[in-house]
Amino acid sequence: MNQPTAPSIEDVQNTPDTRHLAIDKVGIKSIRHPVKVKDKTGGVQHTVAMFNMYVHLPHNFKGTHMSRFVEILNMNEREISIESFETILREMVKRLEAESGHVEMTFPYFVNKAAPISGVQSLLDYEVTFIGEIRNGDFYITV
Repeated sequence: MNQPTAPSIEDVQNTPDTRHLAIDKVGIKSIRHPVKVKDKTGGVQHTVAMFNMYVHLPHNFKGTHMSRFVEILNMNEREISIESFETILREMVKRLEAESGHVEMTFPYFVNKAAPISGVQSLLDYEVTFIGEIRNGDFYITV
């Protein structure tokens, strides 16, 4: 019996782009992912963050490997801090062979607060956003 053969699909994004059009930002937007956030005292809080991840696409590329953005998130099971955020960006730029990259991470962060009069403790949530960029090899972050 003859086995049917599946037609091969050309990997277009890996072929050279002859149009010479660079694209400032290509990537994924609004992906939710569990994270462990490390604070300045060394404490760790488990939460869920919303990520936007982009890289610059040079004029000679037709596309990028979108699944690698998620792979990078999955690789980072360690605690994320302001200091380690740079590592995530540098890994993304390296793996996607990009000149520059941009990551936004927004998450709820909970802090114990005492009521002014009764002293009763309760959790107060803050929305925190890390915005990091790699440009010309330099790292920039806004919190």
